[in-house]
Parts: sequence; C-alpha cells; structure tokens
Amino acid sequence: MTDVVAKNKILVLGRPKVNKAQIVNSVVSKTPLDYATAIEDDEDGAKIEWSLRTRYYQAQLEFWVDNTERLPSSQIDHMKEWLANPDLHSEATSDIPVDSSIAQLQEHLSEVVDAVIFVFDPADPSSFIDILPWARFAKLHAPGVLLCVAVSADGKPVEANKDEWFEWCVANGWEWLDLTDTDPDTEYTVERLREALESNEWANMEPIKKPLNHNAPPAATPVIAEVPSITAQDTATAEPQEQETKSEWDGFDDVARTLDPARVDAMHQALFSGENENDDMAGVLARIRSVRDEISQMDQEKARTRAAELAMAVAKMLT
Repeated sequence: MTDVVAKNKILVLGRPKVNKAQIVNSVVSKTPLDYATAIEDDEDGAKIEWSLRTRYYQAQLEFWVDNTERLPSSQIDHMKEWLANPDLHSEATSDIPVDSSIAQLQEHLSEVVDAVIFVFDPADPSSFIDILPWARFAKLHAPGVLLCVAVSADGKPVEANKDEWFEWCVANGWEWLDLTDTDPDTEYTVERLREALESNEWANMEPIKKPLNHNAPPAATPVIAEVPSITAQDTATAEPQEQETKSEWDGFDDVARTLDPARVDAMHQALFSGENENDDMAGVLARIRSVRDEISQMDQEKARTRAAELAMAVAKMLT
C-alpha cells in the first residue's frame, strides 16, 4: 500500500475529457505484473497505485488525477502575457496570480507530490492557460518531474502552431511531450513519459540488491555489454511472443558495445567522487539529475549514448 505521507505522488492535471486516464493507464500497463485497476474516462479525484520497478530500484507510487478549474479573466490575461514573454517569471514568483485557496492547497501538495503531468488539447488553445497555477507550484516547490503533454481529446490530427507552448515550456523547466505528433520517428511517446518518471529520485525508492555471481569474471575484466541502462527503449515492453525470442536488453547491448570505457570512467568519477566528505547521496542524486537534464536536451542518438554512459557509470558503483 502506498504511504499517504510519502513524497511519491504523481499529479495528473487537465480539463475533463482530455484523456488523462488514457495516459495513466498506458504508463501503468507497461508493467503487467504490477498492473493496477484502470481508471475510466477522466475520473476527477481518481487515485491509482503503481509499483515502479527498474533494473536498479523499486518504488511504490500513486497517480492522483484531477480536473483543472476555469481561471478568472485576470489570471487568463496574465498567462497570455507570460506566453508572449516566456522569461517573465524567470526569477520572481510572488506575482504569479492564484487564488488563496489554491495557494494553500499547493503548500500541502508540495509535501507529497514530486511529479506533475499537465495535459491539454492543442485543438483547444485555451486549455493550455490552465497551467498557470501549476506553473507557480513548479516555481515555488520544484517537483522532480514536470511534463507538459499535448494530446488530441477526440483522437483526430491536430493542426496548430505549437512553437509558443514549446518555447514557454523550455524557458520554465517543463518537458514538452507532444503525443499528437504523427512523425513515426518522434521521441514524443508514452515510453518517454514513463522514462521521465523512472529517472526521478523518489523519496521512497529502494535499491534492488544485486545477487552475488561467483562465476562472474574478475573485476579487472570489464564486461560492458552485460550491464543494462534505464532508457525508454529498454523499458518499453514487447509483445509476449517477442519476449520469448529477444531479450529486452538487446537494444542496450548494441549501444553499450560502442561506448568508450574512458568516458564511462570519467562520468563515474564525476558522479561519485565528491570533494566534500559530507557530499553523500544528496550530492550524487543532484549530479545524476544534472546529467539527466543534459540528456533531455540532446537529439535522440546522442541521448541514447549519453544515457548508456550514465547507466554504466551507476552500474560500476553497484558492482
């Protein structure tokens, strides 16, 4: 059962009927052994538990799904101004207008929420305006994951100029994820959303202890290709018949074989050799987050290589 006071909640927000439930169910269904009860439609106030398990850690999380509220005209005008000038609140946050009741609610949520997924429909540009209170929440409380997800509420192609929203997200620390993009090679997928959640340092995460392998080769002999990374390609599950013939880590092996061991060693030193003797887990997690943020800005090919180097550096610490 999920700890109600742990900072392990994923807040999913958007207007009614904008397919929030579909996004949550798509993420959770990637782990069939830990499948939780699916939520139907965009059920306001729905909660769904999720047992997240990766190669290296596990965490019991919970999605909280809620509908956004229509904003007063003064707040709508402020958000339009912010869209026109994405750097408007690059430092100051005190002048972001929200109702006092929302501000008070956010103070409580900040104690338990470490991820916010804002969902809107580009076919209805006004639906993006609802992000305003949660942009304030992000500025003040800095949750570990901030995702702005564009979806088509009716499943039809969306013809809209999305540059303004994309630029605002980049300027204000939100990852832009356009699920209406029909490009077959796009990096905007549910797998990327799930990867962002997996990459977070959850307060209740527990490491998965690696069993001793007495038949393993000596430590001086690196076996790089046998250690997997945590990437979208690795976490995406194949159909059952495919899983019987192909290992889910085969994609990683292809990338790992091309890695430069010197670059892996350099990253390992940068992550785990803090100059301050008190710079323990908090410092390590901060450095990992910095590398993760760097990866999110790369093109897909460079990001895969860099993510593999990160995973190898972390794996080296665990062995």
